[in-house]
Amino acid sequence: MPPDHHFSLSGDSNASDIPIFPSIIKIDGLDFLISNALMRNPDWRVQLAKVELVRAKSGLPAVNSEPSLDAQLGFREGKENTRESGFVQNSIPHWQSGALFDWEIDLWGKWKLLEESSIMHIEEAEYLKEAAKITFIHEIASSWVFICALKEEMQILEEATASQKKSLEFYEQRVQAGLDNNITYTRQKVSLEQIKLEQSKVFRQFEIAKIRLCSLLGNPLQAELPEIIKLSESELPSLPEVFPTRALKNLPHLKAKEAKLKESLLLKKSSQYDLYPSLSFRASGISMSSDLSSPFNQWKASFGPVLNLPIWSPKKKIAHKVAISQAELYKDEWNASVNLAIEEIELATKSFIMIQKEYSIASNASKEITKVYQTTLDRLQAGLISQLDLLEDERRYLSLQRDELSTRLQVFQFAINLTKSLGLRWAQ
Repeated sequence: MPPDHHFSLSGDSNASDIPIFPSIIKIDGLDFLISNALMRNPDWRVQLAKVELVRAKSGLPAVNSEPSLDAQLGFREGKENTRESGFVQNSIPHWQSGALFDWEIDLWGKWKLLEESSIMHIEEAEYLKEAAKITFIHEIASSWVFICALKEEMQILEEATASQKKSLEFYEQRVQAGLDNNITYTRQKVSLEQIKLEQSKVFRQFEIAKIRLCSLLGNPLQAELPEIIKLSESELPSLPEVFPTRALKNLPHLKAKEAKLKESLLLKKSSQYDLYPSLSFRASGISMSSDLSSPFNQWKASFGPVLNLPIWSPKKKIAHKVAISQAELYKDEWNASVNLAIEEIELATKSFIMIQKEYSIASNASKEITKVYQTTLDRLQAGLISQLDLLEDERRYLSLQRDELSTRLQVFQFAINLTKSLGLRWAQ
């Protein structure tokens, strides 16, 4: 991990815990949405089911370490002619039963390694679930912020449409009075159509965003949404106070890669022990009879240790080579993931810091045009200017309001990207 001072994000040395997501992104309705989504979203339920499946399968790799006992009972028809019977042909017993007990003793610790690898596999699944949860929560937050901004933008466009209609009416009166020509009136009419086109685009985006959010809540058609508030009334997010290296060490998708690497190293070592001799304890018995009432007319039993010597086993050698290659692959993947995570944190931090400066410019411009608009309104009331001058300033005022809203939306979006890259959870 690179030192913290190499990052653009500086942490708080007094902070004992990594901050949670709601402490950075504060917007009404988000708590309701996330709580409902975690209960009802079918994709999230699939993620939980995957973890349970991994838990259920966790005992399979080391299942051969447990003693096994098999029994069988069969019926057969036939003749036999052996030296022991003096080459006299006899019927073989119709009923045959048998039992086999086998237990491979863990000489080298192979089974213990496989059990530990299963634990690592479960840890990987848990971390992947946590990473999916972080992505899921941030996707909901991003959708909700976008919807709030679109709703407010539609309100601004409604005001812009009303203003342009008033302007069009005045120009129409000027044309009728011979004070202006049809070209100017047509330009104003085209401006009105452009605003209506913008309204249509924003409304389309709003409806599509609602469908996506409802789908995240588990019902694309009829999900319950809280009241959509204005984004301009929501508190702006601030930089999280957390050291980047500390966040990196707690990123669940990196910890999942680390667990996968540890699992592969354990499997590599256990595959090496497959090439070593193994010791088993085996007991078997066979009973044959032509009458079930006398089951032990013929029988034999044996028990004792068995030493298996893998003198030539190409399959086991190839399996060991594969395990070595997989361990190297997972090591490289882990390093690549760390590098990508560092890049994402730095990009998100830079973007968030720079968009704050852009928002400050947009906000100042909006404040200035508000003053101009108010002054123009006062001058109109004093009879110093015409209504058209007021409408012109009103259009500039509404246009800059849209610019400010668009930049404010980006502030929230970059903040969400940053909290996601840091792996901030919904709760401790």
